[in-house]
Amino acid sequence: MTAEIFESAVRDALSRVPDSAWIHRDLALFGWGVSTRIDAGTGADRFDRALRRLSATTAPVALASFTFDENDAGSVVVIPRALMKIDAAGARFLMGDPSDLPPSAPPTVLPRGHLGDSGLEVWMRLVGDALDAIREREVEKVVLSRRLSAWFEDQVPSHLVLSNLARNERGSHTFLVDGFVGSSPELLVSLAEGSVRSISLAGSADPGDPASAGFFDTEKLTREHALAADSVDTALALFCTRLGRSERTVATYGDIQHLSTVFEGEVRPGTTVTDLLAALHPTAAVAGTPTKTAVELIRELEGHQRDRYAGPVGWFDRDGEGEFAIALRCGEIDGAEATLYTGAGIVDGSDAAMEFEETQIKLRPMLGALGLS
Repeated sequence: MTAEIFESAVRDALSRVPDSAWIHRDLALFGWGVSTRIDAGTGADRFDRALRRLSATTAPVALASFTFDENDAGSVVVIPRALMKIDAAGARFLMGDPSDLPPSAPPTVLPRGHLGDSGLEVWMRLVGDALDAIREREVEKVVLSRRLSAWFEDQVPSHLVLSNLARNERGSHTFLVDGFVGSSPELLVSLAEGSVRSISLAGSADPGDPASAGFFDTEKLTREHALAADSVDTALALFCTRLGRSERTVATYGDIQHLSTVFEGEVRPGTTVTDLLAALHPTAAVAGTPTKTAVELIRELEGHQRDRYAGPVGWFDRDGEGEFAIALRCGEIDGAEATLYTGAGIVDGSDAAMEFEETQIKLRPMLGALGLS
């Protein structure tokens, strides 16, 4: 299948208003309806529990979006009633058939909307509290999040938001699971035929902004990225017979640049993608270092639940293979309201105002997809 035919098939599937989706480079999964909802529950074994429950069905694949905090309910694991896969081999149904699909939706536009308060004052206090904890040597790094609300004049068509993200954020992992939609640049883990891959990112800059020159060369960002990459290295090494770590580079996703390290290797026989999820999540990229202390500090300081923001989102099959991103550049759509999330890593030397501006850059993909930019 050529790139042009692949993109045409993806556009057609998007026009048919899917309820769930995963789009990354040359693979797309689209689901309509729900055949089964798997209750993954809470706790450290929730990923393995989801796999075991999928394996107890006849379904080949489930799409999933897990909460950031293992103690929080709200993870979603769905087996669609109809499931289409589009890849180099063509478009085919893994479940259901073409008769299960709705007709293409007529052209539509996003309703007008507006953002609520930015929460700048709350953010400044939050970063100050985190820096106090860092100076007291409780943590080396803590990742803080912001949650914003947006309201619209009518219901927001999630398939249109999904389509906008797929078009604008090429190379990212674009997803829709139960109203949770986004396009994340950060691959948490993929596993196929024993080969594992993960990408660790840190920092966000606008390549067209002259003020961003030298941004990725600072000691602060180098340290922040090293902590995130080291946490991935340590987790994957437990399962790998071979693990390669790339040199640090600057990678561009959409119109945002990040510091990037890529990991590739081979896992021991019997290792599943859910084993790797349990070992990796949460990485220092979304929690901090040391992880347990950072998560406790997040629970104490943030004042809101992250829900599925910064949790693993992706798909897995009954054989234990799959692909998951970290749910970033995302939001929850509920009728005429959207809840958006963004965040930044705080280390000693962080400036609260500059970190706020970085979170604003990270909001751009969702604001653009919602017509709010």
